[in-house]
Amino acid sequence: MAEALKGAAGSAAGAAAVEVYKDGRRLLTSAGSRIAYVVDLKKNCRKLKEEAEKLWKLKKGIETDISKHRINQVTREWIVKVDLIKGEVGELETKYNNEKKNPWRLVRVWPHSNLSKYMADKRRQIQILLKEGKFNRGVLLAELQGSVRTIDAAPKIEDNPSLHKVVEDVVRFLGDDQKRIIGIWGTVGTGITTIMQNLNNHQAIAKMFNIVIWVTVSKECSLEKLQGEIMQQLKLNVESTVGIVENAWRISEELKGKKCLILVDEVFDFIDLNKVMGIQDNLESKVVLASRLHNIWEDMKVDELINVKPL
Repeated sequence: MAEALKGAAGSAAGAAAVEVYKDGRRLLTSAGSRIAYVVDLKKNCRKLKEEAEKLWKLKKGIETDISKHRINQVTREWIVKVDLIKGEVGELETKYNNEKKNPWRLVRVWPHSNLSKYMADKRRQIQILLKEGKFNRGVLLAELQGSVRTIDAAPKIEDNPSLHKVVEDVVRFLGDDQKRIIGIWGTVGTGITTIMQNLNNHQAIAKMFNIVIWVTVSKECSLEKLQGEIMQQLKLNVESTVGIVENAWRISEELKGKKCLILVDEVFDFIDLNKVMGIQDNLESKVVLASRLHNIWEDMKVDELINVKPL
């Protein structure tokens, strides 16, 4: 009996010793980890700032390249997360600057270790947001670049020298930074619509502009309807429109910094392009107007007017 008790006591003591050993290892590991974080504090702060700057720049790029009117819900939520983490990074930087003012004493190991760990964790969160943001931007820009739609039914004009020359003249004018509004006029049967369709499909136009919009107006077409057509092709929310002035502002904001060509066919009356799209504020945007009426051009202030002769 005594031997059994002695054996049990020995086993218990051995188990206790093992646990003490394990606890000691854990304490040493924990202490070592904290010391490592203290040593890496300056490095973690620097890397956090570097990754954060990349994230802020990506957010700005998304908001610049893609107006708020076309950013999808997923990207909106991403922007909220970026704004939130920006505040958290600012708080960590403030704490770091405050810690630098204190002597590096042993008593400061714990707060320095915690701060360094928080910075490392925040950097990992930023890296995830960077990855998500790059993906979202790629999707949105792909949609934007896909805004040049060809017209399958466009008649070929290579065998028609007169129409082909008009198209090439317009393309040349559009390549001139000083020419932003081009007018094309001719009587019924002169091939104006064919010219416009071939401009829409022209390879040089696709290289010149990110967005090409085709709009056909009519006698009954109002400014609101014309704006609605443009906004629809820009994939803006048409249902939330409230008037001509706001529509023009939204179109103008969407086109800022982008190269856009708007082809307006069958113009029957004077069109104020500033009221339609705020063209004076979008120096990268250009417009080609086509009409069978000659008396509208005086007020249109076109930079070039081409008269298409009868075939």
